[in-house]
Amino acid sequence: NTIIKTRGDNMKREKTFQMVLSAMFIAIIILQSFVPFLGNLPLFILDITIIHITVIVGGIVLGPKAGFLLGFAWGFSSFLRAFTSGNAVTFMIFTNPFISILPRLLMGGLIALFYHKMSKVITYDKLRMALSGFLGSLMNTILVLGLIYLLMAGQYAELTGKTVAELPLVLMGIVMSNGIAEAIAASIMTPIIASVLLSVSKKRG
Repeated sequence: NTIIKTRGDNMKREKTFQMVLSAMFIAIIILQSFVPFLGNLPLFILDITIIHITVIVGGIVLGPKAGFLLGFAWGFSSFLRAFTSGNAVTFMIFTNPFISILPRLLMGGLIALFYHKMSKVITYDKLRMALSGFLGSLMNTILVLGLIYLLMAGQYAELTGKTVAELPLVLMGIVMSNGIAEAIAASIMTPIIASVLLSVSKKRG
């Protein structure tokens, strides 16, 4: 009975810890979404987004369910922020939940699944974290840009002064510039942050 009670207490403590950590990640994501300099990293001529790194790290530390939740939190924050951005292109794109929410929701959960399911294939933790960061970042970029093209190519082309025929090259240019830079940043920062948090979590257990 004592052993069962101890296990039950440990499970309750772990569940509480997971909930608190999830809430902390969500709070960070909201701050990064609404305070520009917290969610972006200026590098020379590029201004790269780093919010996805918070989502990816959260999924690695807390698991796929939390990854989906954190992805949703980021997407919903983007959706809300679009209404107050004052930017016509941002308003047009990110007030559509299929573009603002769906890609982030999928990325957060699927990359967390990738990290945890690939543990037997890629046994070196930090390499798996780096790969998760790189793939997660690219997945987000490609999904968002792909859905822009599929759902509102005409409107996007008109607002940016391009033709629909030119859009594939324009969007590919974004992937090759910001998209690759963000993926590289994620592959470097994800293992640094996630390994520290996992280490603290294990020591606590």
